[in-house]
Amino acid sequence: MFQTIMVPLDGSPTSEQAIAAAARLAQGSSAALHLVHVHSPYTTAPISIEGLPVIDEELRSLAVDHELAYLHRTADGVAGTFHKPVIARLEGPVAFRLASYCHAIGADLLVMTTHGRSGFTQLWLGSVAEALLRSLHVPMLLLRPTPEAATPQPFRHIIVPLDGSALAEQILPHAVAMAEHDGAEITLLRIIEGHPAHILGNPIDYRPHESSVTEQRDTAELYLSRLAAELLAGGHPAHTAIEAADGPAQAILAAAEGRGADLIALATRGRSGMASALLGSVADKIIRGGALPVLALRPSHPDG
Repeated sequence: MFQTIMVPLDGSPTSEQAIAAAARLAQGSSAALHLVHVHSPYTTAPISIEGLPVIDEELRSLAVDHELAYLHRTADGVAGTFHKPVIARLEGPVAFRLASYCHAIGADLLVMTTHGRSGFTQLWLGSVAEALLRSLHVPMLLLRPTPEAATPQPFRHIIVPLDGSALAEQILPHAVAMAEHDGAEITLLRIIEGHPAHILGNPIDYRPHESSVTEQRDTAELYLSRLAAELLAGGHPAHTAIEAADGPAQAILAAAEGRGADLIALATRGRSGMASALLGSVADKIIRGGALPVLALRPSHPDG
């Protein structure tokens, strides 16, 4: 399962919503839990800590004291974990320092809400989370912020979109680990073309020939059946599903909702490569556009 879980914190109640979910997973795996804050020189005031002054007698900022006190108090408030949470206060470029720390401790899961102190008012996927998704080959559990903190519940149904590539399949071991931890069922999903599309701007819609759709479906069934058999051989039964649609991101979100899934597990790169850009990809649309938590992984490419 999991051995080292990391939670980036920015001092906001929103970012802290990830702690309960991470603590639940750490408890069930006897994993080490790391709470990490990176000091930002652009913050106008220290994190608010009751009873601590903001400046000292010589008008110097007490940001360091506030941030350390914040981490200690936050760690003390975490209940039920096998190990006492480890705290770390870092300095430097936020995403770079978080990525470096993640590598240093050998984290095998990051858990974070993706809207916090830095105020991504229009983007659910904030710049730090996006930068980490681009740079790390570590699964990230991205949680939607909620108006009020709620008790995290085990995941019961994980849907895994696949595009037929080895890159996309790299999410499978992590989806299985989450399913094993929570006793969740897994559905392997493949989207095939089946709706009208435009050719070179031609306003005349066309529908794929019936034989082409049938061939796509047959190929998808063979592919998913092979993966399901491999998972079953490892003791991990999985369902399979095929959807015909023009827009894969929308189809994946609709399939997850229609099947009652409560987690989408996906790789951020697949058949199209997406060697440097995450924005505009199917994965990005799912992360930005959906209401469900996402277990996301930037897969390792043979060429780097």
